[in-house]
Amino acid sequence: MTTVFWPLDVTDDGFMYGWIQEHTVCVAGILHADTLADAEAILAKALGSERLRALMTLCEIPVILGHCAFRSLAPYATPEIKGSIISWTRPFHFYYYYRHTGNSRRFYAVREEGASLISRGNRTMPTEAYLVHDFTRHRPRSSRLEDVVNQLNSARLAEYAVRHCQTTCPRPPDGKARGMNFVSNTLKSASRSWDLFGHRFLPTRSVSMLKEFSFTARQVENRVHVLHFLSNRKFVHQGGDINSACQEYIEYHNTLWVILNDIIIGVAFRFFLYQNRAIINQLVIDGLEGILAHRMEGMLLWLDSWPAGLKLNTELSRFYSQGFIGLITQWATFLRSCLCFLPVLNLTIETASLMGMTMATSLFLDLLGLLTGHFYACYLIASTIYRHILILLGSLWNLFRGKRYNVLRNRTDPWDYETDQLLLGTILFTLAAYLFPTIWVYYVVFALVRLSLIALYATGETLLAFMNHFPLFALMLRIKDPQRLPGDIYLLARPTSDRCSVTLMSYPLPLSVIFAQYTQLWRQLLQYYHPFRLGRWILQGRVLATFTHASVYIPSQ
Repeated sequence: MTTVFWPLDVTDDGFMYGWIQEHTVCVAGILHADTLADAEAILAKALGSERLRALMTLCEIPVILGHCAFRSLAPYATPEIKGSIISWTRPFHFYYYYRHTGNSRRFYAVREEGASLISRGNRTMPTEAYLVHDFTRHRPRSSRLEDVVNQLNSARLAEYAVRHCQTTCPRPPDGKARGMNFVSNTLKSASRSWDLFGHRFLPTRSVSMLKEFSFTARQVENRVHVLHFLSNRKFVHQGGDINSACQEYIEYHNTLWVILNDIIIGVAFRFFLYQNRAIINQLVIDGLEGILAHRMEGMLLWLDSWPAGLKLNTELSRFYSQGFIGLITQWATFLRSCLCFLPVLNLTIETASLMGMTMATSLFLDLLGLLTGHFYACYLIASTIYRHILILLGSLWNLFRGKRYNVLRNRTDPWDYETDQLLLGTILFTLAAYLFPTIWVYYVVFALVRLSLIALYATGETLLAFMNHFPLFALMLRIKDPQRLPGDIYLLARPTSDRCSVTLMSYPLPLSVIFAQYTQLWRQLLQYYHPFRLGRWILQGRVLATFTHASVYIPSQ
C-alpha cells in the first residue's frame, strides 16, 4: 500500500512531480508537457533556480513521479495514475492537503506531544484502512514525519519555482516588502546611533552596576535589545524553512505591536498626568509626610509604650524608638526640602510616558525605592542587629551545653570549658535571651515593611514583563487565521458517494504554548518570592533583596 498526499487544488492531467520516501509519496504539482522528456527537462531547469536550491536543503530533490488523469472534476476526485516511473505499491490511499502560499504565512507543524485526534464522523465510514497509514499517530516523532511536513509546506514554493522557469514574466515588486524594509532601515539607523552614543558616553561597568539597582536602566537596555532585534530581521521569504520564517515574522510584528501599544498607553497616561497635575501634586505632598513619616513614627511610639501588655526592655526599646524616629525625621526633612523639585519631577515623568507606559512604570519603581530609602536603612540596621544576636545566642547555647563549633570539620564537637568561661557565658546568654524579644519585635516591624515593598516590586516586575512581551499579535492571528499558528496536524474524514476522503488539517496552537514565557516567568518569580523562602529568610535575619532578572526583559532571538 502507498500513502499519497495530493494537493486539493490540483485537478489537471499531466506529469506529477514531488517527493517519495519508502511507501509515502508527496505530490507537489503537475507539469503540462507533451512527453516525459519535456517534463524532465522543465524540472531539471527548475532545479537550478535559487528557490529550489533553498528547498533542497530542507527537503529532498523533487522527481517526476508519473502521469495522472482525472475522470471527474468533482471535489476530492481521485486521479488515475498511469505510466509511473517509480514503483508504486497498490492499493493507493490518498490524503488531501492544502498547498499554502508563502504570502499567506500558513503552514503545517507538529509541535505538541501526545496522540493526534482524528475526526471520524460517522463510525460506519470505512476509515480503518486509512488510519493504518496515519503516521501522525506515531510517537515519538521520527524524521519521516518531519520530512513529510516539510514537503507539504514546500509544495507551493516548488510549484512557483517550476512555473517561474516556464514563463518569462517579471515579478512585480512587493510594496509591503518595500515598506517593511524601510522600517528595518530606519530602525537600523536608530540602533547604530544608540550604539555610538552608548559606547562613547556610557562606560560599560557603570551601566552594569546601574542595571542592578534601577528598573529604568533595565527598561532602557530592553528597548535597546528590541531595537537590535527589529533592525536585524528580513521579511521576504525566498525559500527554505517556512516554519522558521513565519515564527520570525510573528515575533517581529508582535514586538512591534507591543511597543506601539505601549507608547499609545504611555501618551494617554501622560495626558492624564498633565490634566490632573495639581491634584496629584497635592496628594504627593500630603502622602510624603503622612505615609512615609508620621505613621511609622506613631508605630514606633506605640511599640515603646508596652503595647498590648508586651513587656519589652525599657532602655533598649527607648534606644530603638528614638534612633529610628530620628532617622525617619531627618529623611522627612530632606524630602520636604526636595518638594521644590516637584515640577521637574512632573516633567520627567510626563516625558518618560511619551516613551511608553513601561518607562513610566520603571521610573515609578525607582522613585519608590528612593522615597522609601529610610525604611530600607532602618531595616538594614534592625536585620544586622537581629542576625548578630542570633549568632551570639547560638554560640552561647553551644557553650552552655559544653560544645563548640568546629570550623574545619563544619560540625559541633564536645569541648571542656573552664569554670570562669562557663560563668561568663551563662551571664551573657541570660542577658542576650532577655534582650532578644525587644530586638525581635522591632526587626519584625521593619521586615514586614520591607516585605510589603518587595511585593510592590514583584508586581511591578510582572507588569513590566507583561507589557513588554504580551503575545498580542499571536492572539490576533489565532482568532483571525488559526492556520498561521498551527499546533499539530490531524486527519479529517469526510464521507463521499462511494468512499471516504481524508484531508490533512491543523490544530491551532494552544494558549498554554502562546503564554509559555509567562509560565516560565511566574516560575522564576514564585521560586524567588516564595512565601516559605521569604519566611525562612526573615527568621534567619537575611536581607530581603529584589529579584534583579534583566534577562527576563530581553526578547528571545
